[in-house]
Amino acid sequence: MAWDRNLEKGSPAYNFAANDSEVIRVIAGPGTGKSFGLQRRIARLLENGVNPEKILAVTLTRTASQDLKKEIQSVG
Repeated sequence: MAWDRNLEKGSPAYNFAANDSEVIRVIAGPGTGKSFGLQRRIARLLENGVNPEKILAVTLTRTASQDLKKEIQSVG
């Protein structure tokens, strides 16, 4: 799946996923698409050949961590 599939250019999730900064922090409320944007950012990094062992994704809760892990694994 292409990292930008179903992402509207210019949307916050797109801007987050497309950002080329080495380190990025997102602060937003619940249900705003943080995990979705993070999943797409990781997909973009992997599509660009970044070593998966060099990617660190951090969340604040165990539930968010488990959900994010499932979402990232679905990327393939």
